[in-house]
Amino acid sequence: MITYMFKNTHFQELQLLHYGTEACTPGHHFGPAMRDYYKIHYVLNGKGTFEVAGKTYQLRKGQGFLIVPHSVVHYKADQDDPWEYSWVAFQGTHSASFLQQASLSEQHPIFDLGEEDDEMRSCLHRIIHSRTAHKGWEISMTGWLYQFFAILIDHSHDENVQPTAEYGKETYVTQVIDFIEMNYANAITVQSIASHIGLQRSYLCSLFKDQIGSSIQSYLVHYRMRRAAELTLDLSLSIGDIARSVGYTDQLLFSKMFKKVLGEAPTYYRKHKTAPSP
Repeated sequence: MITYMFKNTHFQELQLLHYGTEACTPGHHFGPAMRDYYKIHYVLNGKGTFEVAGKTYQLRKGQGFLIVPHSVVHYKADQDDPWEYSWVAFQGTHSASFLQQASLSEQHPIFDLGEEDDEMRSCLHRIIHSRTAHKGWEISMTGWLYQFFAILIDHSHDENVQPTAEYGKETYVTQVIDFIEMNYANAITVQSIASHIGLQRSYLCSLFKDQIGSSIQSYLVHYRMRRAAELTLDLSLSIGDIARSVGYTDQLLFSKMFKKVLGEAPTYYRKHKTAPSP
């Protein structure tokens, strides 16, 4: 068995807590018990059973199962053909969203990559052996954990899944805001935001307005104008420079939106805010 434990506060969005590989003995089992973090097992060889929420699942090579925090589970290796599996345990603000995109939950904890699982095996191998590879092992491990989720999401058969728990909705709203704050200077659209997050545009817009009280487009415009207002205090920047810095190639449109949001044209706003006190 190989396992390492660590917690790095630099990776708040997705933190790898521990990981490993184990060739189980016949009948080897865990639980019934619960974890306080997410954990995914992937079956490399053999067979076993997984029990959660009153359901029992039979698993084999190429399949895996999810354990969610505070959920009582029990899993057991087959007596005749005990499984060998790898696992990753993780937490972070993006965890719920990534699992949602991969169509995994306590109600649907099983995924199946079939016999074509070389990509997953390679990814897990990279995670497990990254620590001894080079000085940047923590960054490398986290990068491979993102790749792990990319594989799960690519093999998901249920697109545009909508969150059912309140915390899931809040997570998506946070992702919208984070995306805007990181990309407001680019030519982004509501559709590009929805595509990045992995939800239907109409559903994401409705969810965001219910939680925030404004549309995504309105939030984007107001955020851009707030940033533009801050930039007007830098006299080395022209109004055109400021417009381009907040995602507008058309200076006239930028000025129109600036006045609509802040009540003054950018040139007047700058003059008023930077004028010396009498």
